[in-house]
Amino acid sequence: MEGVNGKASGHLFENISSFVRQCIFTVLNVGPVPSHIAFVMDGIRRYSKKQNLLDGDGHRAGFSVLINMLRYCYELGVKYITVYAFSIDNFKRRPEEVVSLMKLMQDKIDELTKEESIVNRLGIRIYFKGNLKLLSDPVRLAAERAMVKTAGNSRAVLSICVAYTSTDGIVHAVQESCEEKWDEIRKPDSIDAEGNFIGPKENGKDKDEHLIGVTNVDRHVHVSLS
Repeated sequence: MEGVNGKASGHLFENISSFVRQCIFTVLNVGPVPSHIAFVMDGIRRYSKKQNLLDGDGHRAGFSVLINMLRYCYELGVKYITVYAFSIDNFKRRPEEVVSLMKLMQDKIDELTKEESIVNRLGIRIYFKGNLKLLSDPVRLAAERAMVKTAGNSRAVLSICVAYTSTDGIVHAVQESCEEKWDEIRKPDSIDAEGNFIGPKENGKDKDEHLIGVTNVDRHVHVSLS
């Protein structure tokens, strides 16, 4: 009987909380609402230490907070949410901690893609951004599955940044841009009959077409807020 009453009380509290939240969001919606909000998941280890939590419990708590933030952003009408979850620098932690975090990340990614998950209930599409090759195979495959499974969702977009740093992103973007531009330069109309490269003046093109601009690099940045 106590269990039934407790469950009923829980539902009542949830309904009241939802109603109050909707009232608050209605007021907030009177003003401008950003289309994009980003969260940096930092301080979890400090929180765990302060609360005397076991290994992994702090990150699980952080995941629960993230789910709540997703719901709140959706109810507010925020279209794009970005989460900075695990940078390349985090790989410098103790090996056993990294292994534990990778396993936890895999579990939570799989949890996000379940049919009854908040991601599918709210129609949120997931993107993983970063140097995914640095992730363990199970995590990378889970991330790829999540992107495929949620590809049909279109109400909101959740970008999860993993295995990233600004330096790595810039280097990757420049390398990709150089390869892309080199492929353009080596097109048939830039090569003469003898296989020699024809410069911009000879083939009638502006030499600036062979320059790499900021927009070229920006397209290839691992973690982009566009």
